[in-house]
Amino acid sequence: MSQTMHNDLRSKTVKAISHVGLGNAVGKLVSLSTTLVLARLLSPAEYGLMEIAMMLIAFIGFFNEIGLTTAIVQRPQLSQEQVNGCFLIAMGCSVVLFLLTLLAAGPLAGFFRQPQLQPMISTLAVGFIMGAAGSVPEAFLRKQMQFKAMAGITILGIVLQSAVSLGLAQAGMGVWSLVWGSLVATATYSGGYFLLSPWRPRGRYGVREAVELVLFGLHVITSRVFWYLYSNADRAIVGRVLGAASLGIYGMAFSLATLPSSQITSLVINVAAPLFAKLQHEPARLNAVLVNMTRGIAYVVYPALMGMLACSHELILVVLGPQWEQCQVPFSALCLMGLVKSVDPLLSQVLTAIGQVKRLVAYTALCAVTMSLAFAAGAWADGLRGVSAAWVLVYPLLSVKLLHDVARLTGLSMRGYYRALLPILAGALAMLAVVLGVRAGLYALALPVPLILVLEILSGALAYLAWIVYVDRHAVGEIGQILVDLGVPAARLQRWPFVRKGQP
Repeated sequence: MSQTMHNDLRSKTVKAISHVGLGNAVGKLVSLSTTLVLARLLSPAEYGLMEIAMMLIAFIGFFNEIGLTTAIVQRPQLSQEQVNGCFLIAMGCSVVLFLLTLLAAGPLAGFFRQPQLQPMISTLAVGFIMGAAGSVPEAFLRKQMQFKAMAGITILGIVLQSAVSLGLAQAGMGVWSLVWGSLVATATYSGGYFLLSPWRPRGRYGVREAVELVLFGLHVITSRVFWYLYSNADRAIVGRVLGAASLGIYGMAFSLATLPSSQITSLVINVAAPLFAKLQHEPARLNAVLVNMTRGIAYVVYPALMGMLACSHELILVVLGPQWEQCQVPFSALCLMGLVKSVDPLLSQVLTAIGQVKRLVAYTALCAVTMSLAFAAGAWADGLRGVSAAWVLVYPLLSVKLLHDVARLTGLSMRGYYRALLPILAGALAMLAVVLGVRAGLYALALPVPLILVLEILSGALAYLAWIVYVDRHAVGEIGQILVDLGVPAARLQRWPFVRKGQP
């Protein structure tokens, strides 16, 4: 981490990330294992139906607590009456959204020409009320950086969701195994947050006092709505134009390709939100933390994405099976897109932390319009390949605009930002070249596909490790500092690769 950060804040940040990371890692391992089993029990069309249902539910769900969770985390001082008012407003909104969703379920199912969607959407809407009950308690846990407790809740929710989904799928419940599993997870998260949070709805409910937070939250929600539109316009267009089966293939490719970025980036964002809020009046320190967190994400995500790209054919055949082979083209394109999408959410978080939510709204609105048009043009021109190409060709240009906005407001150097990422990208590309060379040799030997995949992964890991140790010398020092912050005695690091022959 940066030397400009105080040692206690740096150490607390690193430990918070480690707690979130552990919870996410265990949870994702369970979730991924479940997904791979379900992929063999359910058809692409059934996955496509769930993709459509969850896309609609998630969009409506943005209005569930109208951004109050972010407002509570961002605001330095809060009264009990304000928070009570926020809770009452969130619960009221959830009931209204639940009723509106019941009315809209039929027309939405008709739009996608999938009658099965109506009961699915109506059932999933119950999660709005459960989610609102845990929104304010979750905000307090985030504000106090109680990520260890939140990690435990995450693991429990995913385990219960996986158990329910697998059990119902084995019993022949089809897509409904995913529906009930999702509701079980929502109930677990909300119940866990409420039990562990120090806040309770006691005393007067200050709805008027909460109005200020609601106004801030509405700007946040507007930004999130536009973000959701461009992040999910591809699914909506694929589902409407190409059908549920194509959406199931695209959704599976998207889930796998964004696995490293979604997990690593989300755990860092969870910690960055309260940390950036603390540093909102110190732009120099804020920029230093931003760059270091961005490099931290890239060190993990960039080689993972390039490795998955190099062995995409073998990965899909071995992990998913031949019936998912059509995933390869969108999967490869989305791996490239992940190089950008894995790091730019931190830039959005900076705008929120410094109170520039309106500027973030303008940017996400631009993305919503631009990406939606690009997805539509791609789908009509070349199906799934066209949609995937839109992510690779258009989205990176929009990310440059976001970086420019942040740089103008905080004094961040755009050149310095890209220079910090260049050695990591170079290492990932060098690893990609090594894996492709090894892959060609292995196929010449006519080895089994599973063995080829294993050897590709090993060669990539060794190549990237060699780059970090012998080429990108800053990486070793940064990793060593993180280990010290996590509690590893510095004396234990006086060995290779942290200390090499001929170096102090």
